[in-house]
Amino acid sequence: MEAAGYRIEKAQAMDRGAMLDLWRSIPGLGVGPGDEDESLRIFMEKNPSTCLVLRDQAGLIGTVLGGFDGRRGYIYHLAVHPDHQGRGYGKALINQVTCELKALGAKKMHLFVYGDNHTAIAFYQSRGWDLRQDIQVFSWNAG
Repeated sequence: MEAAGYRIEKAQAMDRGAMLDLWRSIPGLGVGPGDEDESLRIFMEKNPSTCLVLRDQAGLIGTVLGGFDGRRGYIYHLAVHPDHQGRGYGKALINQVTCELKALGAKKMHLFVYGDNHTAIAFYQSRGWDLRQDIQVFSWNAG
């Protein structure tokens, strides 16, 4: 997808370093185990149509990762560089990844946000996402 001054395209192997750097620069995003180059490579290979980057003339300024497990779509690391936020880029990325996930058959999608990331919570609520109160997330680290 291309619009005035930017384009959204499928992430490529050469984008991984810039993607990781962007995520590390965004307060509240949460980069941890599983967010290293090799894990990102595997995720992108398994989800080629739903791992997206947003570029302007200066380079990569936004990302979103979408995954589909056959039942649900999952969205991770929707990020826009702080210098470029507030211009509709996040909305464009979330719209594109949800379209791609729907095309794969996802009828329901989930995403995760830290409870103290009020900016992200407000963004997703403004886009029509429901903040669930009925479930809790459990995590287990294998390594």
